[in-house]
Amino acid sequence: MQFTPMSKQESKQCLLPPKQKKDVDLRIESTEIELIKCDCCGMSEECTIAFISGVRKIFCGKWVCGICSEAIKEIAKRTPNMTMEEALESHISLLSNFNKTTRLNPKLSFAGTMRDIARKNSLRRRSMDSVHERSKMNRTMSCGPWLEINQLSIQ
Repeated sequence: MQFTPMSKQESKQCLLPPKQKKDVDLRIESTEIELIKCDCCGMSEECTIAFISGVRKIFCGKWVCGICSEAIKEIAKRTPNMTMEEALESHISLLSNFNKTTRLNPKLSFAGTMRDIARKNSLRRRSMDSVHERSKMNRTMSCGPWLEINQLSIQ
């Protein structure tokens, strides 16, 4: 068997598949880029139209950026009986609450967070104290005579 080199025309035909009108239209549609804003956080991204429609199918017709989509998926994973729409609404409400408080006044938010940490520690200490109260043994009799007997036997 002998190797025969291909002509330039033959090698071009091997590399490129035959073009059809549908293929050309799909390639043009998939390469069109659009600037789109996230419906949750407001961040803008440049994406292809095909990608945008795919994301909208997953997230109930809303465009969601990559960061928000991961957060929504995590919310849905943590609570298995929650639908994607409920997880999306939960994330949107969390972000709107964050934007109303933390972004407007970060110092106040820090103070509120420290207050919450102190409250949780206080509740934890109270619950631990009540556990210790319940676990203490109540004395039914004095240990005085027992100590006196042990001290006499040692001498």
